[in-house]
Amino acid sequence: MKRHQGSFVLAALGPAIFMAGCWGSSKSTSLDVGVAPQPARVGFRQCIDTCHAVTPDHVTGLVIRDTWANSVHYADGKVECEDCHGNGGEHWGVGPIPEPDPAATCAACHGFPGFTATRHADQRNEPGPLFFQADAGTGQAQSHGQPEFFPDNVTPVTRAQHIEECSRCHNPGQEFLYARDGSLDKPNPADLPAPRVSCGGCHDGHDPATFNDNVTQRGLGTKVSYPRFRDYLVDRNTGAQTDNVSARIDLTSLNLVFQPNGAVLGLVTPDYSRVVDNNNDLYTERLCASCHAKGRYKYSQAATHQPDTYAQWTQSGHGNRAAAAFAEFSAKPGFYGFPEPGSHQATYPWDMALASAGTTATTTQNASYIPAGSTSAANGFPCYKCHHGLGSLAYQDNVEGTPKAPVLFGDEPVTCVTCHDPHTDAPGQATNTRKPLVMTKYASTEATFSGNVFLDNTAVPAGTGDATICVFCHQGRESGLTLFKRKLAQGTTIAGSFLNPHYLGTGAMLWARNAYEFPGRQYGMVEPHQQTNCFGCHMAPGKNADGTANDAIGGHTWKIVSDDDAVVNSATCNAPSCHDGRVPTTNGAGQLDAFFDNVVARVADYDGDGDGGAEGIPMEIAGLEDRVIALLDNNGITYSDIDYPYFFIKGLPIAAANGFTAWTPATYKAAFNLSFVVKGLPAEATSQVGRPNTSAAAHNYRYNVQILMDAYESLYNDTPGVNPALPPPAALLANRPAGSRPATNYNPQAGGGYDTRQ
Repeated sequence: MKRHQGSFVLAALGPAIFMAGCWGSSKSTSLDVGVAPQPARVGFRQCIDTCHAVTPDHVTGLVIRDTWANSVHYADGKVECEDCHGNGGEHWGVGPIPEPDPAATCAACHGFPGFTATRHADQRNEPGPLFFQADAGTGQAQSHGQPEFFPDNVTPVTRAQHIEECSRCHNPGQEFLYARDGSLDKPNPADLPAPRVSCGGCHDGHDPATFNDNVTQRGLGTKVSYPRFRDYLVDRNTGAQTDNVSARIDLTSLNLVFQPNGAVLGLVTPDYSRVVDNNNDLYTERLCASCHAKGRYKYSQAATHQPDTYAQWTQSGHGNRAAAAFAEFSAKPGFYGFPEPGSHQATYPWDMALASAGTTATTTQNASYIPAGSTSAANGFPCYKCHHGLGSLAYQDNVEGTPKAPVLFGDEPVTCVTCHDPHTDAPGQATNTRKPLVMTKYASTEATFSGNVFLDNTAVPAGTGDATICVFCHQGRESGLTLFKRKLAQGTTIAGSFLNPHYLGTGAMLWARNAYEFPGRQYGMVEPHQQTNCFGCHMAPGKNADGTANDAIGGHTWKIVSDDDAVVNSATCNAPSCHDGRVPTTNGAGQLDAFFDNVVARVADYDGDGDGGAEGIPMEIAGLEDRVIALLDNNGITYSDIDYPYFFIKGLPIAAANGFTAWTPATYKAAFNLSFVVKGLPAEATSQVGRPNTSAAAHNYRYNVQILMDAYESLYNDTPGVNPALPPPAALLANRPAGSRPATNYNPQAGGGYDTRQ
């Protein structure tokens, strides 16, 4: 592609090779690839020893013969050149070959029947093969209606060169070769291929299989092939695309595909000295970033036209490798400032086909690390559903613990393929958004269920749409149902460590699910927020106050407010059917705080402090949290939302050894609902409690107010010698928001009704 100006390949090989090895020098052929019968087979030795002994792959620049001989295709399946590219009997020199871009052959072996209908393969909505040019000749190109020049602003970019620039992403497997006069030799100017991303645009069929050898040596059960990265990559520091051959990144040394420095050496004890800094990080997203990032056109060096998706992702929580959700589960938490060794520390390779943990890698067990002084081995297997961007795929595809599951070779946060499936469009999903086959699998001694359900075993509504992938991780890991089944139902043991609903359960919160619900009560939702859904608020295009684009908010940053709190992505909020212009577009002088604290729905005095008409919902929710915390304190429980396990014996230092375990049904329900609300947007360095709870207010204020009020009433009535400074439940319940459905019944009784302990 971009690397070959002039007849680069011909010059590199020399005329003697072509004359002696390819039966003549005319390069002519009688083959009409559209109608002729399949030509004779010549054998791969003719291809790789005689003609292509030193030919570089036009995408990767690596010698085809050497890489193919060590590839997964040949090493594992003895797949030869003509098996993919078609028989070579009529392929003289650089003459026609049946399958130069063997996408059809790939599909015959690898499946993915839905790929041809995806936007990658079927770009019917994109410009035609000439990319707005009259022809593929040497006349000056036009780019988006303007004459195109080289950076000197004098030398015209030819139409053929412009087509090559666009093909870099719209047809990335295509090679471009030019004659001495600048006219196009390859592809045929009269038969330019339609723009599409075929298999070879992302995968290299000549890919070395070294990493599979490592898998076999470690006795792990699954072969794997991660994508290769193209000669043009995205610079890890600047985000800019690199075009220059001299700027090619060494794939092996930078661990972009396979990490050979994991802590397992053969089948012996893990050696963590091999894990240095972040040398176990993968960068699979850079394959997508080579096109889904704003770069520069090859010849004009003008900015490309696509959204800067990769740069946005790098600013997001999903792409933040130093965030606790990924750093604590990495191979080197200490590099990111987290305790090490720790129970979440990863050891690679990790075979998602093997669900059990062991102290060494064997034919039946993964490697895992036993920290000094600990008796438990690290095993991230169940955590990788959400805490590893590639491990998540095993759970989404419902193959974890089976031979179809992948092997993980290094750390990866939520990356492109975690949320998007480039090979197929799930029914009803847009832009290749994934739709997990099974939303929830829950298994404990007391409760086992699975399906497209929330953690309270109620159906995930069709209205979640594309945001189903968000709910997959953002629903927590426990619910009111699992709390009841494991701690409150007849025959269970209530005492013990706190059953934490976990963090960022806002996907379930939005749909009014997973908190502890009380019999006889009604619970409700904020329908406009559900209709807007996760993408509508978090991924609306970022705009400044003057309407210009702002890549620091919205889109793949998923940010509502810019990092400096200066700009608010409020366009969706300000729709006439919603807040109708009341949400500020900038946050100067605390405008946003004022809006959330004082403007949003001054509807009622939810927390019973008498100022419901003067403050907004977030402050009212924070006030309700404080009420529940005070009642827990009245029951000998101290709460800290930033110290595990969050609930401690009153009067003792806040430390894990002093975690509260003497639970009663009322204290447990109150603690669970408090944690559900507060952990919707967990604190970072200081306590979240006492602050306006904007996350609970924005995602579903009705549900959060309801579950806090109900928990307060239950605990108040169960607390002997209640603090007289605390208001009676009736003062709060008088303003309880109306519900639209009855509480979920966790244990229906014969003849109807609820379990008495519920």
